[in-house]
Amino acid sequence: MYDTLNIWLPAQSIAEVGMLNNIPNLFTNLTQHSKADSTFFSGHFEGLKASVSNSGLSLKGSLCKYYLNDNIKTLTRQDTQRAFEKLADTLHLPMSEAVISRIDLAQSFLVNYPAELYYPYLGESNYFKRLVQPSSLYYNNGLRVKLFYNKVAEAKKRRVLLPEIWQDKNVLRYELRYVSRLPQQFNINQVKAKTLFEERFYINLIERWKEEYDAIDKLNHSNINYNKMKKPKDFMNQMAAMYIKSIGQNEALKLVEQMKANNCFEHKEYYSRLKRDIKKLSKIDEQSKNNELITELTKKIQQATQHYR
Repeated sequence: MYDTLNIWLPAQSIAEVGMLNNIPNLFTNLTQHSKADSTFFSGHFEGLKASVSNSGLSLKGSLCKYYLNDNIKTLTRQDTQRAFEKLADTLHLPMSEAVISRIDLAQSFLVNYPAELYYPYLGESNYFKRLVQPSSLYYNNGLRVKLFYNKVAEAKKRRVLLPEIWQDKNVLRYELRYVSRLPQQFNINQVKAKTLFEERFYINLIERWKEEYDAIDKLNHSNINYNKMKKPKDFMNQMAAMYIKSIGQNEALKLVEQMKANNCFEHKEYYSRLKRDIKKLSKIDEQSKNNELITELTKKIQQATQHYR
């Protein structure tokens, strides 16, 4: 499940600090930089962005690509440990003591339809800003990013050779990225490389990965339920819900923002109240039927959490 990591090995973690002077010799595209009275080197180390100075060593990028030669797959807990052992053997440095400042947890799924068709049914998520791109869907709150995207389109853009099993197939990838303040998010002093190998930490991460998916509003197809038609208000609610579903919850919420920009309501609290009503209407179970695409995606994510090792 692991992919991209930001790795920092401070100089004080290395017994022989002078060893850092030899590290740049392993870089490709080596560049020397000078700032004030200090010098540091940057480049690439086997596909990872790398920099080194008297302060320490930084590696950023897909550990999966480094270890497996591509990031089509992702790393298991054991794979991740072996990848850091390989780094340690190559660099002759205690890489298990490195500090981790970004973690990407991801899984790719073969799905029945093009990835982009799933995005309209993934609605808002509390405390996240939703952003739709041509081939991807982002949720961002500054600390974490939830991302859904077309893995085939991304691989072709990067000119990555796809496995034969994925040729002419629909592949949707779901990623959860921890991009800031990891110690506070996990309630520990530091997240080190060796922390990633701990079974309890790894299981907790996968549970969080699923919980973040579950926290997204799932939007369904409209289906009038005449058994719930007791009053004229019930009819109007179902009609309103059908319209919201037809344009999408997100578009309906944008309309409220436009109204707010034009000062349509006398009281500001009306806008937040209207947003709550829209979200409530778009999730009325009695007048909705399960969405085939969301049912499929949810099932695949549930299955992925059952094989955490």
